[in-house]
Amino acid sequence: MGANARENLVKVVAIDALLAVADFEPTPKSGFFIRSGAGGTIKYCPMNNTDAEAITKTLDASAIFNDPEYCRKIFKVGTTATEIYIGYGI
Repeated sequence: MGANARENLVKVVAIDALLAVADFEPTPKSGFFIRSGAGGTIKYCPMNNTDAEAITKTLDASAIFNDPEYCRKIFKVGTTATEIYIGYGI
């Protein structure tokens, strides 16, 4: 998925309720893109990073997926962003 990843999304899912309970990792394991409708801090792992290599980033509120980073996990602890959506691509 390159710079045009947001044009290749095939499914978008809201995960705020899931993230309130535990870390988010899709089953079966697959990569995804992240956006936040309200903005805030998010702690996540890019697809090939270990948990120890997690990244914390501040996201601006956005109605589109404007960051093409392919992720595998979002951590409950360390994430303050709300209205979190994940997008699965082709």
